[in-house]
Amino acid sequence: MTLRFAKNFFRGCCLMVVAFSTATQTIHAQRIDTLINNYGAKFPQERIHLQFDRHNYAAKEDIWFKAYIVNGIMPDNLSKTLYVDFSDEHGKVLAHDAYPIAGGTTRGQFTVPDSIHGNLLHVRAYTKWMLNFDTSFLFNKDLTIIQPASKRIKGAPPATVTKLYFFPEGGDLIAGLNTRVAFMAENQYGQPVKVNGTVKDSKGEEVAVISPEHDGMGSFHLLPNSSEVYTATWTDDKGQQQTTKLPEVKSAGAALVARPSAGSTLFAIQRSENAPDNLKTLHIVATTYQQLVYMANVSLEDKTMVSGAIPTASFPSGILQLTLFDAAWKPVSERIVFVNNGEAEFHPEVGFSKLSFDKRGQNEIVINVTDSVPANLSVAVTDASIGTDSSSNLISRMLLSSQIKGRVYHPYYYFSDTSAKVQQNLDLVMLTHGWRRYNWDKLMAHEDPKITYPADTSYLTFSGKVYGITPSQIATNNTLVAIAKSKQDTTGRFIMVQIEPDGNFNDPNTIFFDSLQVYYKFAGKKNTMDRRATINFMQDRLKSPGEVSLDPNDIIKARVYDTSGLAASRRLFDQYWAAMHMETNLADVTVKAKTKSPEEKLNEKYTSGMFRSDNGYTFDLLNDISAQSSFNVFSYLQGRVAGLQISNAQSGTPSMTWRGSTPSLFLDEMPIQDASQLSNISMNDIAMVKVFRPPFMGGFGGSPGGAIAVYTRKGGDVQQEKGEGMPHKTIAGYSLIKEFYVPDYLSLTQDLNKVDSRSTLYWNSLIMTTPQDHEVRFKFFNNDITKSYRIILEGMNTQGQFTHIEKVIQ
Repeated sequence: MTLRFAKNFFRGCCLMVVAFSTATQTIHAQRIDTLINNYGAKFPQERIHLQFDRHNYAAKEDIWFKAYIVNGIMPDNLSKTLYVDFSDEHGKVLAHDAYPIAGGTTRGQFTVPDSIHGNLLHVRAYTKWMLNFDTSFLFNKDLTIIQPASKRIKGAPPATVTKLYFFPEGGDLIAGLNTRVAFMAENQYGQPVKVNGTVKDSKGEEVAVISPEHDGMGSFHLLPNSSEVYTATWTDDKGQQQTTKLPEVKSAGAALVARPSAGSTLFAIQRSENAPDNLKTLHIVATTYQQLVYMANVSLEDKTMVSGAIPTASFPSGILQLTLFDAAWKPVSERIVFVNNGEAEFHPEVGFSKLSFDKRGQNEIVINVTDSVPANLSVAVTDASIGTDSSSNLISRMLLSSQIKGRVYHPYYYFSDTSAKVQQNLDLVMLTHGWRRYNWDKLMAHEDPKITYPADTSYLTFSGKVYGITPSQIATNNTLVAIAKSKQDTTGRFIMVQIEPDGNFNDPNTIFFDSLQVYYKFAGKKNTMDRRATINFMQDRLKSPGEVSLDPNDIIKARVYDTSGLAASRRLFDQYWAAMHMETNLADVTVKAKTKSPEEKLNEKYTSGMFRSDNGYTFDLLNDISAQSSFNVFSYLQGRVAGLQISNAQSGTPSMTWRGSTPSLFLDEMPIQDASQLSNISMNDIAMVKVFRPPFMGGFGGSPGGAIAVYTRKGGDVQQEKGEGMPHKTIAGYSLIKEFYVPDYLSLTQDLNKVDSRSTLYWNSLIMTTPQDHEVRFKFFNNDITKSYRIILEGMNTQGQFTHIEKVIQ
């Protein structure tokens, strides 16, 4: 399937009519066609995956992550804010963070508290829109916390308990219909268990054998009798014998069976001889990504079975849901199959152009995206000995586990190759994880789901609502004047915003990170509203849930009583722990504070959020005498930044290009569209200019041409405005996004006496390629211990294709 076809795929569907009975059926078919497609358009479903730099952490360590969000088969363009909750094993939320989404991605970090108890840190990620639907589709992940040896749990783990589940294909056992019955055996931790046994009828006669084919799953065929009760007698992996009853046999009915094959999905519809009239005229509907792709009306008046094929070669890879309806369009049978046409992946090249395992040796990574489609990637390089969880990744999450209910054990296995065996095992997952995306009765009745949380279609900005005053008072005092100060800001910034008659206000140009201390007042002479009014700021930002509900079995599983699972990680952690404590216990250590440069001082004083990044150039105009002789800021920058082309610098409308794109412009971190706003500023009023290399995520659109940020001098009048006597509140915006620290051992300022015990050697969550710049290179240094590297690259391109590459270099 070509990418162009994939993008235009949902504009129509393939309809096959086996038989029409009446004109009424045609009307109903058209109706459900419209209902399904309208539902998909009104209630799109977002899916999320988070890549972490690793999966084992200790207290005080940073957890780095990159989030990928899709809607249907493309990068998400619905929500602008991602929420991430970090909670301990008791469910207490330790942090409730918000991050801006651009191009279907965002990034962030979380520092593990020193006081954390237990062996588990739970991560939950979601958009506000996703909370309107089944919350089992939110992203959930348990990360392992490695405690010091003195705090590790000792003893034997609790005994495992195995359960065996049966799933007749299509949903029911129907008398007289030869049915494939899938089964799944797992323990309380969701881990597969190998069982063996037989199925017997009420007379004790054996009718089927239970023998797993893959990860505790398997299937057998059964011709059920309506007068029989079937029981499975089976033995688990510990030799304990148990019995489980199969589902009850229905005396009459209709069933749907399906078999995926190359380029098509084969299906058969059958009914029992004694089926009622409503099961003699049937309808089959197929949907994928909430779009109707196949529909047929079936007549079984004169026969008990009909078969067909759905051409799937042009379908996008993912779950295909087949539903069988009776004559009145009531669902009677359902089956899901997986379509894998291989078009959902792209394949960059990644390797080392310079490799060293020496203590603090220098390395260079080369990533080459040969496709002509822009891509957004993230890469982690860690000590290979600490292990990783390779059971799931971006590909398996987006295409499989995020689309079905229930846990899938080691989902990436089903994308490890395209062999027939793997595809057969994948179909076992489909048979044992059947579910319904739609409530068909509500859909037919035009009953839409209740929308409690509108989608965040705009970024979080300085906003709120005024309470306790009348509309007439707002009309005479409709301007809110605020002084907002961040933790790093010693002066603050003025914000003036109009208040709407209903009390709401919003400054769309003020997007901020971390928290702000806001002092505010209402404009007007002799204003008494300050004392009577109450303001609720940032009402669009979701409040922390406080706690989340965790499965107690997940907590027990995270303890890993047998040390085999985390032996290498614990040994390495103990080495790190000893190295860090040895360093702090040295009696003759002399600590020398590095003197901050004028540029570093300016950066701390003027910048916030992603503008604090050092990925570019910083110009101190307060101490640069040559700046005063420049015509404007653009003529000053000419020739100072490699690759940045500036034309007509001294005109009123200068133009700029960098790597084929136009840089974004900011004035005091507020986006501006007209370059003349910067060119007209006197050079005497500018304190600092920062030029960010492409791309710059502070622009919320990726800013493929980088960015130019101009900072005007902060006057003493702002500094004197302390805000005493003014109402004030602390408000939260987006969570602060930090830059991953990469030591440079070639620098003379690097402290060579400090023990280097990093387990994540390199992390970069902001790798963006274009057809023109498709090869990128990054350097990093080894620590004092590591002898082998694990490199994991994940990413998504603008066409909605995914990649995952994992290599161990030793």
